[in-house]
Amino acid sequence: MIVPDAALLLAGFVLAHAAWSVSDVAELLVPLAIVERSGKRELVRVEATTQEEAVSKGKALYPDWTKTTDAWAFGREGLMPQGNGKVDVFVVDFWAKGMGSPVTILQRFEPFEKKQHFKIIGDPQVVIDGAIQDSNQVGFMVSRIQEGVAQHPKAGALWKTWRVE
Repeated sequence: MIVPDAALLLAGFVLAHAAWSVSDVAELLVPLAIVERSGKRELVRVEATTQEEAVSKGKALYPDWTKTTDAWAFGREGLMPQGNGKVDVFVVDFWAKGMGSPVTILQRFEPFEKKQHFKIIGDPQVVIDGAIQDSNQVGFMVSRIQEGVAQHPKAGALWKTWRVE
């Protein structure tokens, strides 16, 4: 699958914004999107009574965003199986013109509320067609996502201080 650089950079930026939004608070992330039209970015927060409803409302916007934007990325919190339990993850679905379907990144993290500090755990994982890709095969994508993280005016400088293996 061909994934334009612009999509990877936008996904990294949304990942950074999601992390920055909850890095010092004991609250769930309000799902958010950044849509890009003609080189201009717009932040869209998707609020609802429950997290599940907000995520559903956000996902329902994908067809419209795909028709009316050059690129979009939608970030939210989730849980991913790990060992005998689950781990917190940021989930960012993203798309740009030229892509047949959205791609997803998963970024493990430790929420602020657990130990009164926030951590990013490891590198983002790339999910294409529902399958986590081998990191050796998508290393160039992860590098571009990390460049997008670095572009965030607040989280870019903090990312390395938050990150642990």
